[in-house]
Amino acid sequence: MGCSHGSALSGVAVSGTRLASLTHWRFGVAMGMILVSAACNRPNLEAMRAQDLTGAAAVLESNLGAIHQRDAETYLAHYVDSPDLAVATAEGIRRGYLLFAEARRASADWPDTLIAGDPTLVWIAPGVVWAAFEYIAVLEGDTTRGISERVFVRTRQGWKIAVTGSMER
Repeated sequence: MGCSHGSALSGVAVSGTRLASLTHWRFGVAMGMILVSAACNRPNLEAMRAQDLTGAAAVLESNLGAIHQRDAETYLAHYVDSPDLAVATAEGIRRGYLLFAEARRASADWPDTLIAGDPTLVWIAPGVVWAAFEYIAVLEGDTTRGISERVFVRTRQGWKIAVTGSMER
């Protein structure tokens, strides 16, 4: 008993058992190729993690530098220009870049001294990094201590801060 199969076997008589064996073999080869391809194309998560942590650390350093220089535009350039920007303070949680930027530009309040401790950076997922650091800030003779947090996200425009907050201690 023979059967005709399409494509490369078209017009070739093959027994049912031989066709089943050939079909299983083809399936096995195809699955093997898929598995090898998946293994070869799997992202190197450790390299991705290292790159993300490095990118977020550079933005954090630049963000703190803008505070030291009292440079509002450079400071604001580190934040996502989005209604989804979240800012958590003792007064509550505010959302949105426009109000955040408007308030920063309207204020002349910058710390006279800002001492930021070594940051702790945690890779959350590809393109998302959380950072926190202890700080001491002096503004017009008043000293505050606290912890500041940032969530960094990788965007088309580079790394940006999507969530920021501080807690005085």
